[in-house]
Amino acid sequence: MVLEERKLEKRAFQIKAIWKTLQGEGLFAGRPAVFIRMVGCNLWSGYEGTRERDSQRNKAECPKWCDTEFTKEGSQSYDAVELAQAILEVGKDTRFCVLTGGEPLLQVNADLIEALHSNGFFVAIETNGTVSLQDSCWSSKQQKLIPPDWIVCSPKLQESALKLEYFDELKLIVPNYLPEQFSQFCRRQRSNYVQGSQLPLLWLQPEDGAHVREATQLAVNIVLENPLWRVSVQTHKILEVE
Repeated sequence: MVLEERKLEKRAFQIKAIWKTLQGEGLFAGRPAVFIRMVGCNLWSGYEGTRERDSQRNKAECPKWCDTEFTKEGSQSYDAVELAQAILEVGKDTRFCVLTGGEPLLQVNADLIEALHSNGFFVAIETNGTVSLQDSCWSSKQQKLIPPDWIVCSPKLQESALKLEYFDELKLIVPNYLPEQFSQFCRRQRSNYVQGSQLPLLWLQPEDGAHVREATQLAVNIVLENPLWRVSVQTHKILEVE
């Protein structure tokens, strides 16, 4: 009963930032997009003093190096219609939006996806894979799943802990997360085709920071031995856009 009530409520969305930029990674790199950063993550609190604690508690490496700001300070609350309107005002003619975090599926629901679709948006999401679409995006009113149009998963836990039913793109941050650790989860990839051939859309992204050169070489070496994978290049950093 509690779960059903959560799905039905027109809950407020806590948003850290909304901005227009270029998608810097993956299949849509270079495409104008409106990014929506949602508050909160289930693997790290977002505060410096909890990095080691959260890493040990969740058995995840990401709290040690994550540099994303998704804490509640300076955030704003919206309902689904208000948030869709705010995204429309920022994006203007751009109808490609990316829901990110933190972990956006902690907040995203069917009401928000419907509101964005009604305003003509193609909705992409960046998730760590620990939240089920069935739990987050099921519409009790319509009795069906209303998910984002495109799902990019960057897992931060072992594959047995991943609840995401399917994804379109998989991004592993090396050296902490490697292809052999996610061989079963890779089978959840949704098929996307160009000219009759399936797009791999399996990415290895070097961890940024002091050891980026070594991480980059590792990603290159793995891809050269595993042609279904690609090296992810963060073009937004090369282009110096936010």
